[in-house]
Amino acid sequence: MFGFGQNRFLGIDIGTSSIKIAEIKIGNNKPILSNYAWMKISGASGDAQTEFSDVVLSKYVRRMLGAAKFKSKKAYVSMPAFGGLITLIEFPQMSKEDLDQAIKFEAHKYIPTSMDDIALSWDILNIKNAPLVAKREEIESKMDVSANANSKLQVLLVAAPKSKVEKYEKIIAETGLSLNSIEIESFSVLRSLVGNDAGNFVIIDIGSRVCNIVLVEKGVIKVNRNIDAGGREITKVISRSMDIDEERAEKFKISNKDLLSKETNMKFTTLDLIIDETKRVLNTYYKNEGEKRVDGIILTGGTAGLSGIDKYFGEALNIKTIIGNPLGRIGYDAKLDSKLREIGPRLSVCVGLALRGAEDYFKH
Repeated sequence: MFGFGQNRFLGIDIGTSSIKIAEIKIGNNKPILSNYAWMKISGASGDAQTEFSDVVLSKYVRRMLGAAKFKSKKAYVSMPAFGGLITLIEFPQMSKEDLDQAIKFEAHKYIPTSMDDIALSWDILNIKNAPLVAKREEIESKMDVSANANSKLQVLLVAAPKSKVEKYEKIIAETGLSLNSIEIESFSVLRSLVGNDAGNFVIIDIGSRVCNIVLVEKGVIKVNRNIDAGGREITKVISRSMDIDEERAEKFKISNKDLLSKETNMKFTTLDLIIDETKRVLNTYYKNEGEKRVDGIILTGGTAGLSGIDKYFGEALNIKTIIGNPLGRIGYDAKLDSKLREIGPRLSVCVGLALRGAEDYFKH
């Protein structure tokens, strides 16, 4: 555990319109934000990841690394939720060998392409109607064909095209960093906004182009839904309504002005679309339950800076709603407090990625 930068970790979030990087170091046996950077990808009219080559994106990352003088070389990188698949599948009790085959067979129902082109991983979450088990080997020891037929296995399936995984590998290779992990961003925001908190939450991550809705129960992703609705459309509404350019509209969006009040006469159909989809997720998942057992809604992403958005969602969903704070579980310089409060929701993914590095550090 000795050496320059050995206890520092980089979280790199290459989004559809910007790149965010957070560096976390371990100090006094706890994670501390030591550095961060945020850069808009100029010229990105849609999805920067498809508009620009790996070489161009790596140049952006290199420029940020140099300008901000990051010290770590250990990179943890995310891919957008819409670029992969996260789904919960339930199986009857069976041996581990049979389960391996059953998962691969079941995956074909969700993945309309050759399995040779897919990076696939899975984890057994718990045995339904049995206590939650922490260690996978303990679960596997209970997987016996002679077990109670009513006992079920819940498996979280995670898949992504190998071509997308290779894209991020190439981008990081061009920067000279060491790639430690690639994960779908839903896991990153879960780590930074919920962590080990008990309870059931819905994380609504409103990105520039896509909104990701993640239903979490006791730290486990149960539903991951993404829809083509994001902050860019909200900025356009502000731009048209106020007759200003989109750059100024973007600044108004994250100012303290209450643009959601009836007096402004602005109609944010994108927000209503996200709310309707969130209701659909909850109604579908809890259709066999007497009530929706959700403790809170957590908003994140750049649009979470829109004044009054927590109240807007809370009243529409009738569920307590807060703006997520990805820095709530880590230390940072108090002098940065006002600035980090302003841009904090934008850092949820990259902070969660860097925290993955801290988790790996403490495991060893």
